[in-house]
Amino acid sequence: MESSYSSLLPVLWFLGIWALANIAFTLYRYIRNAREIDTDADPAETLRVELASPLHLRVTTCAFNSVISACAHCSLARSPCVSWLIDGFYRLGVCVSFMSMVMCIGVLCTAAVQITAGIGAKAGYPLADTWVLELQKFLGLTHFEQRATPHVSSSQSTRLSRRLVGTTDPQVLRPIIPGITLPTGHLWHYLLALAACAIIHELGHAFAAGRARVPLRKLGVFVMGIYPGAFVELCKTKLDQASVSNRLRIVCAGVWHNAVTAFLIFAFVRSGGLSAVFSHTGWTRVTDGVVVTDVALNSPLYNRIPLLSTVYRIDDVYLQPSNYSNTWNTSDDRFGATSIARWTHVLTATTNRDTNTAGYCASTMENMDDGLCCEMSPEFPLGESPDSEIFCFERFASSASHELAKRSPMCFDLRSVLERNDAASRCQSDHDCVQPNQRSHSYAGRQTSKVCVLPRSPFASSRVVRLYYRLPNSQTEHMLVYAGSPTALWLDVQVSSLLPRYSWLPHTLPSWIETLLQYILSFSLAFCLLNALPAYYLDGDLAFKLLITAVEQRRARVTGATKCNILASAESKPLYKKELGDSRGTAETVELSRGGQMVYTVVTALTTALLGWCIVGSVLLLAL
Repeated sequence: MESSYSSLLPVLWFLGIWALANIAFTLYRYIRNAREIDTDADPAETLRVELASPLHLRVTTCAFNSVISACAHCSLARSPCVSWLIDGFYRLGVCVSFMSMVMCIGVLCTAAVQITAGIGAKAGYPLADTWVLELQKFLGLTHFEQRATPHVSSSQSTRLSRRLVGTTDPQVLRPIIPGITLPTGHLWHYLLALAACAIIHELGHAFAAGRARVPLRKLGVFVMGIYPGAFVELCKTKLDQASVSNRLRIVCAGVWHNAVTAFLIFAFVRSGGLSAVFSHTGWTRVTDGVVVTDVALNSPLYNRIPLLSTVYRIDDVYLQPSNYSNTWNTSDDRFGATSIARWTHVLTATTNRDTNTAGYCASTMENMDDGLCCEMSPEFPLGESPDSEIFCFERFASSASHELAKRSPMCFDLRSVLERNDAASRCQSDHDCVQPNQRSHSYAGRQTSKVCVLPRSPFASSRVVRLYYRLPNSQTEHMLVYAGSPTALWLDVQVSSLLPRYSWLPHTLPSWIETLLQYILSFSLAFCLLNALPAYYLDGDLAFKLLITAVEQRRARVTGATKCNILASAESKPLYKKELGDSRGTAETVELSRGGQMVYTVVTALTTALLGWCIVGSVLLLAL
């Protein structure tokens, strides 16, 4: 009952907040009407708040119009050199936008194949493998070993589909649903990052329009459900009079600003700029691992690992890249160049073999097989044994494909085996577990009582992880064993590479800001790619049409046409009132030739259908 209530709590908060917003706006309208104040839109009104629908709150203002216009036409921006640089900046943005368009179409094709394969795999469709293989060959997306598959039996029908959507090939597109695919603890990061990216995107349109001397009428922000966003509204008359090249710069400026934002954040964090800022404002950098700053209340590690402890090793991987490299422990750079990157990479590894360079010696006399511990499936990735202390082990081999590793799984006490961390208990084969005075017996072919094993992890959704940490202000080393979802571990345990010098400084602030910057970086790239698609209601729709217009105009000039038959026509809505769910108008359209119109219609319709399938299919795949 308690778990059901906790799962409904986010929904209750959502409905409660919107109910309060509707009540407050109703009272606001009643007070204004009682005072006989006109509630209709006033072009000169500085600030306007309206509730377009029960789940759609919108705030518009024209207070920043003069500021944006002044920035676009200040004395510095009018100087020849700076003006040339700014124009070149936005011309480069047009090129990047069309490159993003091509890249995103390829990403959508990959995602569509992957989602279709995943739905076929979960539905058990017998021809899923053959169909997906042929489709991958047609699209040129095959990146695995080609095999002749003239016929696929029902028992093998989802082998290829599982590979496409399995642990080694993560889903390209995933829906963001708070509480399901988005941790509820990251909700504020999600809202702030999405709002920041939307504002940056729309300010790009506004500044580019200012450079083209297209006046800004108003700008605003909105919240629809849990989706925050922004929009700008330009002067329709001046926009229609602008050249095609200027309109292309205006259209592509939003995508370009998101791309530049992503690059700046990546460069700032990658170059150590963020760490340098914190280092000069009261934090010190941890060099031998990561500091635990927070543990979720519902995590099995809550109260098991103290806050401000330093995790310096996970399995056989040290988090300091250049530290402690020996026979059984690795610190090579394939896990990342920083402690945070190595923490993330190790916890997102596929199997235990990815992070363990050696096995553990165990005695066959300790085998506690109850017939259920090795019964592993996607529903029971840790086995079906009622005893949580025993775990399924498999024979260790240097190669993951070694046949010996696939036979004779055994069950041992998990912590008893893994706590043997001395060099004598680690092994590469059964031979390493035999005592020196017993080696002759093992070579003579006699059965040895020692085996070299490793916890079995056929599913990446759950596996065994060893965490090595030191307590705050102590060099005493501790180890704990975690059996469960490594993704849940990564989400529940917040870490940072910075430690506060003073007790009054919030130790969670660096990790909170780092997470926020990661979300802004991810959303900026998503805005850059998805908005560049030639699909309805996206920037790429109008950009693609303007591109066809520019090509036809150039062809008409080259052929000596006296008058270009490509004319700009305005519709009922200004170009950039692109608010989600606002159907009171559409973007500007241009009149194309018959061939150009056909190309535009076919490409836009196909891309929209592909995007729609990826959205619907990803939600359906998640539901299945």
